Amino acid sequence: MFERILVATDGSKHSQRAAEAAVEMARLYGSTIIALYVVDIGKEYAPLGDLTAKSSDEMIAGIRSSLQDQGEEATRSVAEMAERAVIPAIRRIIEGYPAQDIIRIAKEEKVGLIVMGGMGASGLDRFFLGSVADKVVRSSKIPVLVVKDKKKQL
Repeated sequence: MFERILVATDGSKHSQRAAEAAVEMARLYGSTIIALYVVDIGKEYAPLGDLTAKSSDEMIAGIRSSLQDQGEEATRSVAEMAERAVIPAIRRIIEGYPAQDIIRIAKEEKVGLIVMGGMGASGLDRFFLGSVADKVVRSSKIPVLVVKDKKKQL
């Protein structure tokens, strides 16, 4: 049923919990895990628009390098968790727009399920900030499992 499960990670504790759930599902279904980290180019570079070109290029290169490092660590953590459970894992780090690219990669990789963490934001926070998980759930034709923080109550 779920031959390939995509875990969208940002390295947060919410993503870690989602990875744990995905690995358990992969163990039950005999699935391969795809750990995906999307470097958000829309959000991270926007404040640099007023800087001079040279300064801006140097700062962007530094931010990009830092985010790539975060992506390496986040996907490594998911892959190691899968490997401890004797589940095959593939790591992907891309630059783009998280919600759009999570869906795009899920289609390209022909996954049966997208698993991601959710902070459980509600009210005005959710309205103003939105969330990647909300956007993926609303836009994906592939089933999405959002693993929320245990401590949050409805």
